[in-house]
Amino acid sequence: MLIESNHAQVAVGPILELKTVTKSFGGFIAVNNVNLALERKPVYGIIGPNGAGKTTLFHLLSGFLNPSQGQMLFHGQDITHLPPEQVARRGLVRSFQITSIFSHLTVLNNIVLSIQRRQTGGTRLFAKSDWRDEYLGEANNLLDEVGIPPSLRESPANDLPYGLKRAVELGISLAAQPEVLLLDEPTAGMSLQDIGRTTELIARLSKERMVVVVEHNLGVIADLADEIIVMQQGSILTRGKYQDVKVDPRVIEAYLGKRH
Repeated sequence: MLIESNHAQVAVGPILELKTVTKSFGGFIAVNNVNLALERKPVYGIIGPNGAGKTTLFHLLSGFLNPSQGQMLFHGQDITHLPPEQVARRGLVRSFQITSIFSHLTVLNNIVLSIQRRQTGGTRLFAKSDWRDEYLGEANNLLDEVGIPPSLRESPANDLPYGLKRAVELGISLAAQPEVLLLDEPTAGMSLQDIGRTTELIARLSKERMVVVVEHNLGVIADLADEIIVMQQGSILTRGKYQDVKVDPRVIEAYLGKRH
């Protein structure tokens, strides 16, 4: 909800809220009766053992799956059954894996197309001979933000090393102008050097928008997250500061089992 304060709009209440959200596939319950309210914080981290329901929860938040029951609200407005493109247009954007990059296009043109998609709704891509000129300034600013050197911007995206491809992926997501950025395992498969650079990048990005990140690397979560949400078997097990969550007996048992 938004209220007026000194002639400016101020967010009140949760930015993102899930009410008794469940997602089942046949007889298998992947997300089970989740109640979750996210206030404005720079970074939320979602962790849990394999099969805890983290990725399914991200699919639900971004509109790529519809819940079997329950309700999802963004700024108090119902987004439960909105398609992904409408969820993104409201400001809730999920960053995808490298498969979302057009590998044969240059790095710069990947970002230009993402901006054009936002501006036109994807209906006029490549529509004019000067299709990229209008968006070059914004595209270069985004590439500055994610740390792609100017010398690489006219190179085919497929020629970039893995860590920089993930940075381009983030640039594509930022082109949608997200208020909330959903990151699913952003450091997966990276070298230690790339992990450090990506962690610093996400921390910078979180100064302008809220970030919700699923990550198996607990060191990354410890460095980034203001609050941790722990999932187990499709449900929220607990939430809190990392230093508290990591010593919670329930969390230790979820990761290591009863005999640890």
